[in-house]
Amino acid sequence: MLKALVFDMDGTITALDLPLEAMRDDTKEYYISKGLPPELLEPADGISSSTAKARDYFLSNGCSLEDWIIMEKEVDIILNKHEGFAAESAVPLPGALEVVGKIRDYGYLTAILTNNGRSSVDQIMTQIPLAEHFVIIQTRHESPRPKPYPDGILKIVEDLGVKLEEAVYIGDALIDGAAATRAGIEFWGVVTGETSADALVEAGASHVFNSLEEVLEEVIARKSN
Repeated sequence: MLKALVFDMDGTITALDLPLEAMRDDTKEYYISKGLPPELLEPADGISSSTAKARDYFLSNGCSLEDWIIMEKEVDIILNKHEGFAAESAVPLPGALEVVGKIRDYGYLTAILTNNGRSSVDQIMTQIPLAEHFVIIQTRHESPRPKPYPDGILKIVEDLGVKLEEAVYIGDALIDGAAATRAGIEFWGVVTGETSADALVEAGASHVFNSLEEVLEEVIARKSN
């Protein structure tokens, strides 16, 4: 029985305003500047996959764990700058918070799991009343590892006090589907962000919705059964 809905943030609850391509490019350029062979990176690699490849390369070629942690922190600073600029103009998707409020009225737990950093999310929370609508708002800084790793989903589901089969993860990106699949949780895709319906199905979505209003309809239908 469904008890909890965990949402991605950008492109799912808030309008997708992050300069994702610039963030991905800056991440790759940083690792290359530190000695990562460019041919190890593919155009499709995002921040997480680029970081995973960089970690494997550097730790396999004499880099100490301490030096790698320093690199991770420097990349985090780069990402925080991009996120900080985007946070200043963050707005919720039309009707998103109203939908979440209705889902809560039906007795479901709601939470956010985002790869954004804590500082930008705190900034967004001064502009959008997210804390009123979600039991937990977890960023990459509270997750053991960011999406597409499953760690963040597993932690947030445990903290909500529900089982994996009693929760769904809802997001607009391929890494959302990858993280959900690896965690063993049902994934619902929404085409309100950067990814097409077909791509979300390929990423493991059991359902794909055009809007959060359609998510609410599915929740009501499950409640009635």
